[in-house]
Amino acid sequence: MSDAIDRVLGRIAHAFGWLFVALVVVICWDVLTRKLGFQIPGFGSTPIQELEWHLHGLLFLPWLGYAYIRNVHVRIDVFVAHKTPRQLARLEVFGIIVFAIPYCLLATYFAYLFAQTSFLQNESSDAPNGLPYRWIMKGCLFLGLVLLDIAVASVLFRKLVQMFGPPDLAARAASPAARH
Repeated sequence: MSDAIDRVLGRIAHAFGWLFVALVVVICWDVLTRKLGFQIPGFGSTPIQELEWHLHGLLFLPWLGYAYIRNVHVRIDVFVAHKTPRQLARLEVFGIIVFAIPYCLLATYFAYLFAQTSFLQNESSDAPNGLPYRWIMKGCLFLGLVLLDIAVASVLFRKLVQMFGPPDLAARAASPAARH
C-alpha cells in the first residue's frame, strides 16, 4: 500500500513541478514589464506579483507529502546519529503518533475551514486590481495538507512493516533505494 501511495504522491509532485516553468515566465515578465515600463492595461504589476505567490504556493504545497516520503524534510540528526535502523523506525513511529498525526489532523481541519470560508465569501485580493478567487489558493493549502496526511500514513505503514513484518518485506520497507 505504501508503494502505491508513494507513486501517486510522486506523480502529483512532479506534475505540479512543471509549474516552475510558468513561475519563471511570470517572474521574467514582471521584471521586464516593470523595467521597460510596459504593462498590459488592466493587468499591471499587482496581479502579476499575486500570480507569482500563487504559483509559489502551487509549487510548494503539493510537495509536502512527497518530501516526507522521500525523507528530505528537516530533521535534527544529532539525536539519531548513532541509532540502529530498528531504533530509528521506533522513533519515527513515536513521532508520527505523538506529533505528526495530531498536527496533521488539526492543520487539515483548519485549512478546510479556511478554504471553505474563503469560498463562501468568494474572497478575492484586497488590492483593487488584484486576482479574484483567493479560495483556490486556500484550497491548495488544504490539498497540500491532505497529501501530507496520506504521506504520514504511508510512512507509518512502512515503519510498522519494517518493525513487525516478515523479514523480506521488513528489509524492503527499511531500504530507501527499494522505494524510489
